[in-house]
Amino acid sequence: MNTANPGHTLAMSQAELLCDRMSTLAESPVWDERRQVLFWCDILGGTVRSAALEPGRYREWSFPHTVSSLGLCQNGDLVIACGMDVIILNPDSGETRLLHSVPAPKGIPCRLNDGRIGPDGAFWVGTMHNVPLPDMQPYGELWRITEKNAERIQTGLTCPNGLAFSEDGSIMWQSDSVQKWIRRRNFDSRNGSFDEGVLVAQMTEETGRPDGGCLDSSGNYYSAGVSAGLLNVFTPDGALADVIAAPVPHPTMFCFGGTDFSTLFLTSHRHNMSEDRLRKAPFSGGVWAIPTQTKGFAGFRFGEGG
Repeated sequence: MNTANPGHTLAMSQAELLCDRMSTLAESPVWDERRQVLFWCDILGGTVRSAALEPGRYREWSFPHTVSSLGLCQNGDLVIACGMDVIILNPDSGETRLLHSVPAPKGIPCRLNDGRIGPDGAFWVGTMHNVPLPDMQPYGELWRITEKNAERIQTGLTCPNGLAFSEDGSIMWQSDSVQKWIRRRNFDSRNGSFDEGVLVAQMTEETGRPDGGCLDSSGNYYSAGVSAGLLNVFTPDGALADVIAAPVPHPTMFCFGGTDFSTLFLTSHRHNMSEDRLRKAPFSGGVWAIPTQTKGFAGFRFGEGG
């Protein structure tokens, strides 16, 4: 359903699967405009995957731990959140190297979660309490990762999510999937700092627990309402503009891509879905390509400006 129309129509009826590979928990889609492929990860499957809009260009890389988010590097490598490690992958050779190991609070099981390259050239990545959702406590943190340093920036989070930076680098959006808030903050790309910002929305299970998010070139924020099968769209000033049904029950994250950045890619999950629900939604865990009448922009790359 559409509650308003800010001028960026999604052709959800024309949504198509990008490839026939389903993930248990697909996340972190990132479009590589140089290779013209989409990268994403299957968190619980411990894999990074890629595919192009044309068929037959699917690849996969496996890791021994959860793989929760990724970003592009200046030289074409990938920076990846793997367990509690941040690693670099050369997708052409398959070679990896450890960049940093992020410490967890003593005695607390944690893993890395949502991450995004910021306009400061750093990899911003959250940690979360690695227990079932109802038992999660606010042990989560937000870290700023550069080639040389790993810096703890924020504490008191439960499941940090929804990171997105505006095209001009001045705005950062953020959410917490357990605390269910969405905030918009002013961001200073010169030093990687941000302010307290404003509370944009306090979501519910019914309106869509906020998972991953992205921005279009007009500054509209797209939040995956993972619990409700919805795409919630907010205007740059934080007003709810659209509520759109996703093609699957559990959308997890979005990004714009394609040759002109007018395709919205959507990841989804099938984790803990019953056999009956999977029969009704067999493509849960798939990655979808959705034509739009708006455009996104190329993501920032690791090392730029920092």
